[in-house]
Amino acid sequence: MLIFHLTSSLPIIKTAVISTLLIGTVQLMTGCDSQPSSSNNDGTAQTNTVDKDMAKNDEMSVNPSPTDTSAMDKAQTNEAADIADEQTVSPSGYQKLSFGQVITPELLSSLGMTKAKSDNEQCYYVSNPKLSYMDKEYGERAAVLYQIIDGKVALISIQDPSIAFYKDINVGDSATAVMKAHNDELDYEVDKYAVDGNYYSLIANVNFKAIKESPLGESLKDENIELNNKQDKLPLQIEYHIKGGQKFNDYKIKATEWTADNKNLLKGEVESIDIGIPEAIYLVEGCS
Repeated sequence: MLIFHLTSSLPIIKTAVISTLLIGTVQLMTGCDSQPSSSNNDGTAQTNTVDKDMAKNDEMSVNPSPTDTSAMDKAQTNEAADIADEQTVSPSGYQKLSFGQVITPELLSSLGMTKAKSDNEQCYYVSNPKLSYMDKEYGERAAVLYQIIDGKVALISIQDPSIAFYKDINVGDSATAVMKAHNDELDYEVDKYAVDGNYYSLIANVNFKAIKESPLGESLKDENIELNNKQDKLPLQIEYHIKGGQKFNDYKIKATEWTADNKNLLKGEVESIDIGIPEAIYLVEGCS
C-alpha cells in the first residue's frame, strides 16, 4: 500500500511542479510584456506634456498677455508734443528758447546759436546757423531770428516759409488768410517808411486785452493792459509784415473800427512774422 501511494504520487507531484513552472513562466512573460507598456505610457505622457507646453508657448507668442500701455502712450504723447513745440513757433517760444528767458554766452553756445555783429549790447539778434534758407531776393538768410533786449528773449522773427507757426500761417500766405486765422480781430498799421502803402502790418494781441488804448505811436504800458490768464507771464503780440498791399486812408485802423470795405481792400502776402513783447513789436527799426 505504501509503495502504491508513493508510486501514484510521483505523477501528481511532477504535474504540480510543471504547472508551477508554467504559471511562473506565464507571469514572467506577462511582467516582461507589461514593463514596456508602462514605459510607453510614460513616454506618451511626457510627449503630451511637451506638446502642451509648446502649444502654450505658441499661444502666448500669438496672444501675448495684456500689459498696461497707458504709461507708454503718455510718454509717446509727451515726446511728440515736445518735438512739435520745438518745431513750431508759438507763445511758448521756439527750440528751447522762451520769451523772457535770460540769455548767456554759455546758453547760446550750448544751443549752437551765434550773435549778430552789433555794438548794441542792450539789443541784438541771435540765430542758429543750421537754420537758414535761400531767398530769391536776399540770398541766404536766417530762417529764424531771436531779438534779445536787456539780456532776455523779446521777439522771434520768422523769415523762412517752411517754419511752422502755431496759427497755421506761413510766410507767403495771403493777407486774407491772416485775417481769417484771427477772426478779423487785427489792427492795421502802415509802415512809416512805405508811404505808398505797399508794405503794412497786421497786429494781433496774445495773452492780454487792452483796457485802455495807448496814444498812437506808443507801445502798450502795463497799466493799460490786463493778462487773460494767471499763468500768462508776459503780454505778447503778433505782427504780420505784409508786402504787395495798398494804402488805406488812416495810418492805423483798430480792430473795432474795421469796416467790410476796409477788409475787402486788403491785398498782399506775408513777408515775415514777428511774435514778441509789445516793446519789441514797436521797435520798427529793430536794434539799429
